[in-house]
Amino acid sequence: GELSTGPDMMFPLPESAKENLPEIEQATLISFGETTLLGVEDKRINKNTINVKGDFFQVFNYDFIQGDEKSLQNMDGIVLTESTAMALFNSKDVLGKNITQNNSRARVVTAVIKDVPAASTLQFDAIIPFNMSADWIQNAMTDWVNCNNRVFFKVKDGVSIPQLEKKMIQLIKDNTGSENPTTRGSIIMHPMSKWRLYGEFRDGKNTGGRIQYVNLFTWIAVIILLIACVNFMNLSTARSEKRAREVGIRKTLGSDKSQLLLQFIAESMVMSTLAFLFAALTVYLCLPAFNNLLNQEITIPFENVNLWLSAAAIIFITGIIAGSYPAFYLSSMKPIKVLKGVFTPGKNALLPRKILVTSQFAVSIVLISATLVIYQQIKFVQSRDLGYSTDNLIMTNSSEELDNNYTIYKNSLLQTGFVETVNRTTAPISSIFGFTSGVRWTGAPADPNLIIGFLGTDEGFTNIMKARILEGRDFQPGDTNCVLLNKEAIRVMGIKNPVGLTINWAGRDRRILGVVDNMIMESPYNAATPLMFTYSADRLGQINIRLKEGANLQKALASIEALNKKYNPKFPFEYRFADTEFQNKFANEQLIESLGFIFAGLAIFVCCLGLFGLVSFSIERRSKEIGIRKVMGASITNLLALMSKEFLLLVSIAFVIAIPIAWWAMNEWLTNFSYRININIGLFIITGIITLLICMITVSLNAFATATANPIKSLKTE
Repeated sequence: GELSTGPDMMFPLPESAKENLPEIEQATLISFGETTLLGVEDKRINKNTINVKGDFFQVFNYDFIQGDEKSLQNMDGIVLTESTAMALFNSKDVLGKNITQNNSRARVVTAVIKDVPAASTLQFDAIIPFNMSADWIQNAMTDWVNCNNRVFFKVKDGVSIPQLEKKMIQLIKDNTGSENPTTRGSIIMHPMSKWRLYGEFRDGKNTGGRIQYVNLFTWIAVIILLIACVNFMNLSTARSEKRAREVGIRKTLGSDKSQLLLQFIAESMVMSTLAFLFAALTVYLCLPAFNNLLNQEITIPFENVNLWLSAAAIIFITGIIAGSYPAFYLSSMKPIKVLKGVFTPGKNALLPRKILVTSQFAVSIVLISATLVIYQQIKFVQSRDLGYSTDNLIMTNSSEELDNNYTIYKNSLLQTGFVETVNRTTAPISSIFGFTSGVRWTGAPADPNLIIGFLGTDEGFTNIMKARILEGRDFQPGDTNCVLLNKEAIRVMGIKNPVGLTINWAGRDRRILGVVDNMIMESPYNAATPLMFTYSADRLGQINIRLKEGANLQKALASIEALNKKYNPKFPFEYRFADTEFQNKFANEQLIESLGFIFAGLAIFVCCLGLFGLVSFSIERRSKEIGIRKVMGASITNLLALMSKEFLLLVSIAFVIAIPIAWWAMNEWLTNFSYRININIGLFIITGIITLLICMITVSLNAFATATANPIKSLKTE
């Protein structure tokens, strides 16, 4: 199968790498973070915390307000960000102050650092050091199979990263034994500078990431700018007859071609500068709405010199591109012909303009088609059978106190009349955080190459999830050392008649109780991954509550909150809906869809301006012909059809050019998804109809005034 790529690594790796690989300058281990209740006297606030090793500040640089890099050496310590210190103490001067962690563990503030920038990959409100003397840490220090944390390396200058990756995998092999399936994979050392834009991996290789969308929308912006430049050329040359006399007079008065060229280029530059100022103002005013769309805080770096240099370059290049052709065209006019009034560009003057308008509409049709494909793909995946139900399913954090009162809390929930069933898991059911390569079974190959996701749960898991059991049964109380496997895991493992068979994982034999249908708990765009659900009655961390269908949501939540205050009084009641968490997985594609609609709309608008100009020019040249036709009895409908048909033909040609390009481009985009739509020809028909309607409205608005005008006005000069 395809190799999965993830950031989770083994606990002992950073220490071992630092000792054995001279290329490594520093290394540290960081957890994936969690929500922790921090308390000071009567104040309780939930904050995002990460667990780190004591060498964290040797790898990462933060600005210290109080304390220093040694602050993590104290296993009972905690490092706060500035805003967390203010929230808890109303002061930044808090060194040595006491804090309770989850109402149980006492901690002392050992440092305060400035807030983490919003653009930083590592986001946290407080840092808690791993307790290296704890039993589970001591066990983890020799566990080279399970991967639950992130590892960061500070590498010496000039080191060959590919060579270091090979040494790193050899180090893992030396510690796990070559028969361990972990060694079938590889290590990817990915520079943090590339994380934000190059964060996607497929089959163990970097396939890009957000940089694809940055490039895509940059190109679209460039294309729209070129469309605008083309429109400027079209309209400037269309107005050539109006400026022909000015050129003729200036040439007879001694102006040479270079002076005229300079004048027209300068005019274009002024227009480009004014357009930039207007665009900059529009961007500034639209920034709050754009930030809201992106769910990011983007600011304009006015102090950045590169911003102003880039702006000047855009103004200059746009001015040259837009102004060069009209400048050469106008400055090349022969003054004698112009002043005699015999200067007419002729029918051929329209041909380049028609080609340019056709290409503009082709680009717009590609953009509209692409946006519709993205919309269809999102809707297709949103309606996918997940293998379980997210409706009326609430997830909330457990605590030590709630675990102690769990049985009575669960029964009280069921007695409210709003709750159908209750269950506990080791992690939120909206994601799989744990992966292992250590599963063994009878008949497995020596090197099984199986990486399987795992989630701990107590009884009634498939019941609360409304998942389909294909064979066997659900967990019941007392099912110690039992597991459920999903259909994909059974397929990959190649097991026949799995119920009742034994597998070995984490040093224990475990009996397969049943097989559940595939459940999509990770990316909804990908094929189902192998999953293993293990029974546990211990402290599990997450409580899942399914409300009865049709239950009054406000009353149900009020009842649950009241019970939390009773059985878990020291923790605030916070909850998440499973269906909302699932919908959040579409955020990236929905953003692309929204931006696609905006860009497609902008492109069509700019194209219509160009078409409007071309129609005006064409109609102006045919005003006498239209006047004669009207005198001869032509109706307004006949005249509109006459003036529209050549432009509708241009859009039809654009449609024929654009559709193969759009089909190819979107098929390439869809290869990123295992679960995807097939592009339907009907989508392109809709696009064609939309574009033709827009074109007809644009042409008709311009042509109607001429078709209804008094023909005497256009004929009286004859």
